[in-house]
Amino acid sequence: MLKIDPQRLKNILESMKSRRILVVGDLMLDEYIWGKVERISPEAPVPVVDVKEESIRLGGAGNVAKNLVGLGASAIVASVIGDDRPGRLIMDLLEERGIENKLVVMDAGRKSSVKTRIIAHTQQVVRVDKEIRSLIGNETRDRLLGLLEDHLSSADALIISDYGKGVISRELIEGVVSMARKGKVSVNVDPKERNFSYYVGVDLVTPNTKELGYSTGMVIGDEKDIVEAATRVKSRLGCSMVLVTRGEHGMSLLDADDRITHIPTSAKSVYDVTGAGDTVIACFTLAMASGATPVEAAIISNTAAGIVVAEIGAVSTPWDRLYSVCMEECVG
Repeated sequence: MLKIDPQRLKNILESMKSRRILVVGDLMLDEYIWGKVERISPEAPVPVVDVKEESIRLGGAGNVAKNLVGLGASAIVASVIGDDRPGRLIMDLLEERGIENKLVVMDAGRKSSVKTRIIAHTQQVVRVDKEIRSLIGNETRDRLLGLLEDHLSSADALIISDYGKGVISRELIEGVVSMARKGKVSVNVDPKERNFSYYVGVDLVTPNTKELGYSTGMVIGDEKDIVEAATRVKSRLGCSMVLVTRGEHGMSLLDADDRITHIPTSAKSVYDVTGAGDTVIACFTLAMASGATPVEAAIISNTAAGIVVAEIGAVSTPWDRLYSVCMEECVG
């Protein structure tokens, strides 16, 4: 089992509180309807959910930022949302969470993304999506890039949170990477299939096994396949590292020196993997910005992911919870 020196681990985790991370990507509103099922509808063979509770949360890039703030860091989000009720709710939630939203552009011609999940007895019954997936307009994109250029120098790292909802495009990626290179700011990407070939020159990509297979045309079966596919991605994109998230099998890191490290999952139980990728890229980026090596950052982010999958919905890991679990499981 991979371990970290306890004093070094403590220093990394404490340093997270002084970091500032910029997140650019697709903001979404997550709605949750909680209830229970005790009968089947007489109108159709579907369950009838007796609603007990409703809640709203930040989704997409907002959940990445929420994870960063939960881990003690400062976060600022750059995105485009609709000038509509869901968009205003997103802005309110960002403020409530202490996430800077001055780089969020509200576009009257766009519809904010809303994902509604109906959950009964800890099981998701159905999800309803209301959104537009077309790319944002050139003028809006250029406005967003201008805002990013003005604030990039204040960030310790930048995360691209790509959910394929239209904010992230080849042109935006190229602009962000170019600015980041000039400012010597690292760029880490949580990828989406349709944009995979555009993440050229970034520092890190964090595909899951499905995205890894899509990007290489390979069928991912075992660790040998993961190593081969990650090596192809690293070569094609010219990125420094590839961190493959593998669900119940943990994660695999291909580092800048082409060394592979397989990290088994730390999850004791898995109820919901929603948002686990957001937790991984937020925690890995923050740990690296706080002085961790890539392997140490992977161990810490793997631990954080193990915490969030034990809960329902896209949740974040509080710093004190991560600290206590890491001190129990990651030291040696």
